[in-house]
Amino acid sequence: MISKTPLLYDDLADYYDLLFDDWDESIGCQTKVLNRLISTHMDQSCVNLLDCACGIGTQAIGLAKAGHHTVASDLSTRAVDRAKREAKDGPIQ
Repeated sequence: MISKTPLLYDDLADYYDLLFDDWDESIGCQTKVLNRLISTHMDQSCVNLLDCACGIGTQAIGLAKAGHHTVASDLSTRAVDRAKREAKDGPIQ
């Protein structure tokens, strides 16, 4: 049986940011919370991260811009393509 999940997120990729009042602000807020968790549990300010369900990059983009080596993947190729566009050739792979 083929999962319809990637198809759902492929269709949502162009509109996912609209789920947030301010997507850029949400990226900043999530980065702040995740950085606090990382710094509490790690002895490094920069860590290697895998965002294995990155969607359009809401967390991966912020963490990469915060200096973490971030690799992002998702079942939805359209969501990953959007994340790449949103990263604007930034530090996310």
